[in-house]
Amino acid sequence: MPVLLFWEKTLDLSLKDRVAIISGGNKGLGAASAFMLAAEGAKVFLTARNEEDLEKTKSAIASKHRVEVGYIAADITNDDAGDKIVEAALDKFGRIDIVVNGAGAARGGEFLAIENAVWRDAFELKFLGAVKLIRAVLPHMRTQKYGRIVNIIGMFGREPAKQALPASAVNAAFLALNKGLSQQYGGDGIFVNAVDPGPTKSERILRLFSDMAKAKGVTPEELEAGFRQQIPIGRLGELDEVARIVTFLASDASGNVNGTVVAVDGGMTKGLF
Repeated sequence: MPVLLFWEKTLDLSLKDRVAIISGGNKGLGAASAFMLAAEGAKVFLTARNEEDLEKTKSAIASKHRVEVGYIAADITNDDAGDKIVEAALDKFGRIDIVVNGAGAARGGEFLAIENAVWRDAFELKFLGAVKLIRAVLPHMRTQKYGRIVNIIGMFGREPAKQALPASAVNAAFLALNKGLSQQYGGDGIFVNAVDPGPTKSERILRLFSDMAKAKGVTPEELEAGFRQQIPIGRLGELDEVARIVTFLASDASGNVNGTVVAVDGGMTKGLF
């Protein structure tokens, strides 16, 4: 039987002139994702609380990739933040094709020592922040019958860590939201997917390592060494390794992928699903 050459196209992300909002876009995984999207020709709109960081990231992206970049400094914990971010992005670019939810991180520690404010802040910033932004952008995506929503969540949602229960709880809720939205809006041409980074070199993971180390009575360096031993490839991830998967899921190349979670953790997650 002859080989069927049914497809001869190269991989085309089709991101040129797409418009992407990236929350938490001032640094870390959010900024890395913004850089990667811009490298593929997308116009990016950054949002975070720190305006000085946003301006620096905007300038760096615009000078390196020669694409249009906008931003708004906003506190996503405010009830009207999602609407303000979407309105500002529409004023700047006239459309929104992609949303990357990269804002927020939860603290860790020994359960009895974690104050209510830590739990409240974790849900307000990471989970409810994403809810507000998605809720604000969905009507526009439904009208244009196209959208890509990529949620940067984290591995502790599927495999809870006892020294990081706020992060575990928030991530589990986020996974449920990711799946539910994909089921509800896939028919509108809006694909919703998630990325589960494992331990990745960033300020966020260093802060979490510090909290977890304190709860376990070890140094952050000892805790990190223990994590590396659990990772089959023997090292922490890099920001750009996560950003590549975010960019793929934000692109047309992801095709029939909807409602899934891609682990970018060097094989650390042990579960089958």
